[in-house]
Amino acid sequence: MTRLSSQDRSILAALDSAQPATVAELAAALETRPHPMTVERRCRALQQAGYLNRGPGGAYRLTRAGASRRQTAAD
Repeated sequence: MTRLSSQDRSILAALDSAQPATVAELAAALETRPHPMTVERRCRALQQAGYLNRGPGGAYRLTRAGASRRQTAAD
């Protein structure tokens, strides 16, 4: 995953503000209010790319790579 979609960047930003977060919490936090299944798919893709980890209870957290990618996307 070299390019992040606007939704991917929004997910990283939401996690940067408040983590850990579940899919439902992320879906509610995003401006576009996507369906939770859409958020779940994007989170799985971000996890496979190494930007997120999934912890107990299904909550997601940024990895170091995700935090770094979040910073470069914000610049």
